[in-house]
Amino acid sequence: MSWPEYAIAYPKDFFELVDFHSPKYVRSLFSHNHESKTKTFLLGNSKSKRVTDLKTFKCKTSRFVQGILNRESEAVNIYFSPNEFFNWPRDKGLALFRANWLDIDITEKLDVPIVRNVEKRVIKEVLQQVEASLLPPPTGYVCSGSGGLHLYWIYDPVDANNVNKELWKKIANTLVEQLISKDGLWFVDKMASKRAYGNLRIPGSVHGRTGMQARYFGGGFKYKFDELINYLNLGKFYNELKLKQEEKRVIELPFKPQAKRGNSKTPRRYGHNIKEWWLKCINTIQNHFYKQGAVPKGKRDKAAFILFVAFQHLNKNTAFEKLTKINDELIGLSMEELINLTKTAKTTHYKYKKETLADYMEDLLGLSPEYLNTKPKVKLSEAEIKERQKKAATDTAVKKRSNSKEIVAKAIKELTKETGKKPIQRQVVERTGLGLRTVKRYWF
Repeated sequence: MSWPEYAIAYPKDFFELVDFHSPKYVRSLFSHNHESKTKTFLLGNSKSKRVTDLKTFKCKTSRFVQGILNRESEAVNIYFSPNEFFNWPRDKGLALFRANWLDIDITEKLDVPIVRNVEKRVIKEVLQQVEASLLPPPTGYVCSGSGGLHLYWIYDPVDANNVNKELWKKIANTLVEQLISKDGLWFVDKMASKRAYGNLRIPGSVHGRTGMQARYFGGGFKYKFDELINYLNLGKFYNELKLKQEEKRVIELPFKPQAKRGNSKTPRRYGHNIKEWWLKCINTIQNHFYKQGAVPKGKRDKAAFILFVAFQHLNKNTAFEKLTKINDELIGLSMEELINLTKTAKTTHYKYKKETLADYMEDLLGLSPEYLNTKPKVKLSEAEIKERQKKAATDTAVKKRSNSKEIVAKAIKELTKETGKKPIQRQVVERTGLGLRTVKRYWF
């Protein structure tokens, strides 16, 4: 792979690479000096009161800056999350990966007049080490305004599923392990470079101490996620992850009933979560029509649609593939008919009440499965209701306390392992998304 020439570029060039202004889900905007005293806001598709846009966010993060400015400026010390979230920026809410990065910091604070010269030296050393380590060249880098920089490997967005989460961590570890400052001038912030839900300084923003703008230098490649995996020789690791994922699957569909044998197997037991409930619907429909030999013509659309909705609840990535297999064996629709039928279900998350699905299944199968029959409700006395409410509240509080304690303990253990020393409470707050008071309560 040829090594690119990097040159200073406009912030909008960086924004376009990560779809900054039009995320599919949401990304965070963060600043300690927002006029509302609130630190985290959201950019993207959300009904939250914290939703904003970059222009408004910049205007509301103004303050007096010394350094080369020595005046008031907007967009001071503002950060964003390169990756995206379903609703709120935390590890468990990751929805989409768009980049990996290395956060390079300066060991000691620099005097303002020498910042740019030190930046050039650090950039030269870091890029030389990246190239010498046979790592793929970064898409670009952002000089933070204090002497440090952020190197980005940007790629087409991929879902933050379990396999890709492990791959993201492996990529981060691979990048971090390759670089080390020979004279101690700079260092890789390993924690920030390995935090998929973390925030980095926005290009075009102002550094609060030096008054210098964060500048973007572009010229590198925008990758495909699979390409980056191959460039880093992680193909074998990827295949092992996929194999493990396959082994975890509860059932392989489509399922064909086998002929009865002398020793009959124990019927499949289903759990009580939503996925198990939809799996039960899939198996009920399949078994019913396998006995008939095929889905009758008048019921093909109805059967295909509800099966696709069920598969979507299990795994959106493989839903259509599984439907096509059953279609080939049982339903018999053309590919064009199948695509048109599932078009809306691919973008709309359908939720069925038990009673509604029971009516749907009765119309489709001619019977209502037993597990969908709603039992008549027993009316409780006012005293019984209060007693149950009290017990539920107590159980919830106990469970919540136990969960919070486990989360704090796990975060302390992980951070200690990563850094070699016990973390401070603020680091645990950032890692877990819990409040500071909660972390203090379970600190040990």
